[in-house]
Amino acid sequence: MKMCEKGQGATEYLLMLAAVLVIVAIAVYYVTTAGAGFPALTVTSAKSGDNEIRFNVTTGSIPTGEWAHSVSSTEGSYSWTNGTEILDAPYVSLGTYAAGTYYVSLKHVDSGHLYFYDQTQTCT
Repeated sequence: MKMCEKGQGATEYLLMLAAVLVIVAIAVYYVTTAGAGFPALTVTSAKSGDNEIRFNVTTGSIPTGEWAHSVSSTEGSYSWTNGTEILDAPYVSLGTYAAGTYYVSLKHVDSGHLYFYDQTQTCT
């Protein structure tokens, strides 16, 4: 009888270990993929040339229609426009603007995640 008890203990231990490994694997998957809820992206707004405002993208990308931007002359005021092209390196132009100070914001549409808001760009 003692041999059966030892074998049973080892089997229970292996089943518990397998269950823990499955739970850890699911948690790792969730954190690295679905948990973020938005694409990883390194991006800043910048003024270029003759008052062109653009997003300079260092890493990552967002498909067409899944990102939106706001360029406003009033800080804290947003009028979101969906992206009409893929947001990826090296940059995406938001257009040319008249002289003035603008507040530029970027978000992921599906999750609502704000990558940044109210980055100041001065056009001359």
